[in-house]
Amino acid sequence: MRASFLELARHDWAGLRCGCRESGAHLPETFSKLLEARTIEETVGYRLDGHLEEQSMLFQVAPHAVPVILAALQEDLPRFVRSHLLTVLWRLVTGESHRSEAEAGLPDLEEDCCAAAREGIWQLYQEAASGDVETALDILEFVDLDEQRFEYFRSALAARLKRHQS
Repeated sequence: MRASFLELARHDWAGLRCGCRESGAHLPETFSKLLEARTIEETVGYRLDGHLEEQSMLFQVAPHAVPVILAALQEDLPRFVRSHLLTVLWRLVTGESHRSEAEAGLPDLEEDCCAAAREGIWQLYQEAASGDVETALDILEFVDLDEQRFEYFRSALAARLKRHQS
């Protein structure tokens, strides 16, 4: 049993708007295929691009996807899946509500995404310390409200970040 699949099952995706202009009913399958993929070829047609966000413009499904992503990051995932999830998470915490969502009464989806990401802050710091330091720190810069902690970790991980960028 995987926490990411339990978290995925917890949400009523069909009742949420997706970036592909349909309901989010297809997202459990998309997430499942992505999380079960062991080759890049297995992810074809099962990526999150255009569903949670489109050019960093967020849709109603976005904040509900954040805890699924955080749960998945605790699992042993192929590097390409982990990288995709981190990139998507970065877009979710740095984006803004799509115009259609703002008009529907959801003008602050990015704040909802940041709040959801804060619940997994130590997973993000672990990722920074042992995984994709650059993307994890980019996410934490928007998520962590404790600026002193963030600066301490960024400073402590500076050498690792420099190696990662080379």
